[in-house]
Amino acid sequence: MYPSPLILDRHFFSKVEVNSHVDGNPKAINLLNFQLELGKSPDNERLAQLILKLKIDPPTDQKSTYTGEIHAVGLFRVADNWPKEKIDELIECHGASVLFAAVRELLLNITSRGPWPPVLLSTFSFMPPKAKPVETSPKETESAKTV
Repeated sequence: MYPSPLILDRHFFSKVEVNSHVDGNPKAINLLNFQLELGKSPDNERLAQLILKLKIDPPTDQKSTYTGEIHAVGLFRVADNWPKEKIDELIECHGASVLFAAVRELLLNITSRGPWPPVLLSTFSFMPPKAKPVETSPKETESAKTV
């Protein structure tokens, strides 16, 4: 295990809105929308603020038990030995993962006290894919399972 080149100095939530819907369908699966906003210090390119905005919308065909919006703000520093050309990628990928984990935990804590079962968001990767996934035919998939 090695220390991360990305250091979280602090984080906070600038918006927390969670709405419970008494007439919601507990089986409805919410739609999640993410937005990232990266701001860098004009004096030091290794200091940054990243905002993760998560919007929890109901599916188009039914009402869900919870909806809302949460904004998490992280203040980050990047280690001096990290390459300058990779700073934004590091912050957007790993910083977003750190903030998403905080949002995930906050939402679980809030909904644990609500009238419906608690909401535990799935984990997500903010790392851009290196290559497009290779599609296989059903026959190839079946043979791969039996080997």
